[in-house]
Amino acid sequence: MNDIKLTKHEPGSVGELFTISWPMILSSAAGCLMVVIDRIILSRYSAEAFSACFGVIQWYWAFLCTAQEFILIAEVFVGQYNGAQRYKEIGSIVWQMIWFCLGLLVIYVPFAQFLVPHLVADNIAALGVPYLQIIVLFIPIHCIGCGALTAFFVGRGQTKIISIVAVISNVLNGVLDYLFIFGLNVKGVQIIPEGGIIGAAIATVISQVFPIFLLFAPFLGKKNQERYGTLKMAFKFDLLKNCFKVGSPMTFNRFINSIFWAGMTQVVVKHVAPEDFQGYGIVHSIYMVFFFVIEGMGAGTRTICSNAIGAKEFSVVGKNIRSWLKLGSIFMGLAAIGMLMFPDLLIGMFLKGGKSDEAYWVADRMLIWAGGAFIFDYFVYNLMNVLMASGDTKYVMLVNMACFVLLAVLPVYIGIVYYDSESILFWKFMLLDVIARLLLFIHRYRSGRWVRHKLV
Repeated sequence: MNDIKLTKHEPGSVGELFTISWPMILSSAAGCLMVVIDRIILSRYSAEAFSACFGVIQWYWAFLCTAQEFILIAEVFVGQYNGAQRYKEIGSIVWQMIWFCLGLLVIYVPFAQFLVPHLVADNIAALGVPYLQIIVLFIPIHCIGCGALTAFFVGRGQTKIISIVAVISNVLNGVLDYLFIFGLNVKGVQIIPEGGIIGAAIATVISQVFPIFLLFAPFLGKKNQERYGTLKMAFKFDLLKNCFKVGSPMTFNRFINSIFWAGMTQVVVKHVAPEDFQGYGIVHSIYMVFFFVIEGMGAGTRTICSNAIGAKEFSVVGKNIRSWLKLGSIFMGLAAIGMLMFPDLLIGMFLKGGKSDEAYWVADRMLIWAGGAFIFDYFVYNLMNVLMASGDTKYVMLVNMACFVLLAVLPVYIGIVYYDSESILFWKFMLLDVIARLLLFIHRYRSGRWVRHKLV
């Protein structure tokens, strides 16, 4: 039996899951809040800047998450190598992803310059295009830190360093956001010019690149060099090819889903009233405020299960599922209370006029449906990560793509374009989408087919 103890707690237990996950929850919270803080400060700057930011940020997430989805498959390889006690092979996996990130510059640099202007709806293009060009340009560099180096630490259960780095970058982003958006005037002297939405983009880029330096230092430390081979920098095509084999289904899935979502956002901004779109953006931002629990817990589940599967200790997987069901009842209860009982506080963060704004009442009606989707999304995301930890990525891809396109994108598109529906329609069908995915993932897990996959 391989020793797969990642913490002092019993493998698969609530204690282990919480110990592994809480730094990732904190890290995810910092990442989500980085985006939300941008929107809050921009909403105080101008409603037009907020709408432009939200309108184009979906394209940014599409191209960031597509790259990140593939790069983070390294977490599964690192976890399984760690569980199988093949420590010396871990460093090489991480370096393949670093080379891949650098290679993405060949794609993203011309993409940002020449194609981005054609993706944005005309009514938000003036502010949205330059903002999107700046943040897309730096995606490959950002992925070295948030993808390749993160996989090295998270895959082995060392998540605290990720949370610390995320908090530092988030604080930096908040300070720079305010300074670069509004500018800094000291005794009549303009120290930093008012940058508006461009200032927000520059603050975000600086905050995303800075953590790379904080993570590279321990990654290349002497102990990690000796134990994990972190100086094995050679490019290995066969190793990267194996990563592509496992990671490409989920990467393609994320790409298609993100492209559809981003495209749908452009449709919404063209066909609904400005106040309706602003309310839609506010509720999406609130969803992100709470999503850090889902994302952090999912990362913890993936780490624990990939190590357990690498060690062939499949009973730990079942224990882990019972653990996140227990923790989920607490976290989801708190999130539901926040969304449903304190809408004034949450929505008011994004509006100068509070309830006097028409966008407030739009967001208030949407928040109930978003809360329901959030609760089911927690169970979907965690069970999806169990299947991903085993390498069962093709099934996950097919389910996510089919449900999202057929149960969310198409009905919303038809409703808004042809029947003049409001954007609340999205959240109603989003709830249907996550319920369907949950049922299909439960069926897959109970069938036991995920056990047959072998990565290392």
